[in-house]
Amino acid sequence: MRKGNFEKKKIFLAITAIASMIVLGIVVAKVVSYSVDMYSSRKKVEELSEKIGEATIYLDTDAETGRPVAYRSVEKEEDKVETEKPKTVSEKYKELYDLNSDLAGWISIEDTRVNLPVMQTVFDEQFYLDKNFDKEEDRAGLPFIDYRCDINDRSTNIIIYGHNMKNGDMFHDLLLYDDKKFFEDHRYIRFDTIYEEAIYEIVAVFRSKVMYMTDDSFKFYNFIEADDSEDLTDYLDTIKGMSLYPIEVSEGLSDELITLSTCEYSEEDGRFVVVARRVETK
Repeated sequence: MRKGNFEKKKIFLAITAIASMIVLGIVVAKVVSYSVDMYSSRKKVEELSEKIGEATIYLDTDAETGRPVAYRSVEKEEDKVETEKPKTVSEKYKELYDLNSDLAGWISIEDTRVNLPVMQTVFDEQFYLDKNFDKEEDRAGLPFIDYRCDINDRSTNIIIYGHNMKNGDMFHDLLLYDDKKFFEDHRYIRFDTIYEEAIYEIVAVFRSKVMYMTDDSFKFYNFIEADDSEDLTDYLDTIKGMSLYPIEVSEGLSDELITLSTCEYSEEDGRFVVVARRVETK
């Protein structure tokens, strides 16, 4: 091999090695940055959870009917007399609400990382898609309620969206419901609004996708308010038919629903969806 060609080859290999190191460095930096961001995001949520007051309802079984019932552990004075006063933020969430009035509630599922504040910004629905509780940039964002839903004058269905984060944060653990055994051990979800506490029983778990507006296919995310009992029954029958496995639903559940939705990557614009009905509170 001629000396000139040999020198050129050495230079080429050196440049290739340097370029590879640069690329590797960029990849490592991005991984480290992501890990640091996710750790920071998780710590912020944990700090928020420490500001929540004690729960005042617990799940039990009604002695007469055998149905699941949410009982109050402490009877509140305002519960003794019916009133038409405007709803006020409960003591449980007042400290958090004072920090950020976009707070709409809190959602938690036992044995998962779903223990999170739920936000709502009517005039900018996706604000918390990439913001934390302090309204700072955060790729994990926070779960947020569809702007069309109302937690004050309660909509039939409260739809909550959350990211499916690779590190397991936000709504990633919803995908655990792909396993029927996990569902059987975790069929209840606690979702409190800033006004009241509640427990919900899961009635359907299914995969779907975001459709084009002109598509006539079933759009789970457009069911906000039932026109009547027949409309609600039709919707429930539809999602039960889509469920990944049969779910035996308790009798006596209320007509109030929550729908949890996160990204699911088996198809383009896929979604993994969990729907639950509110357990009666006594």
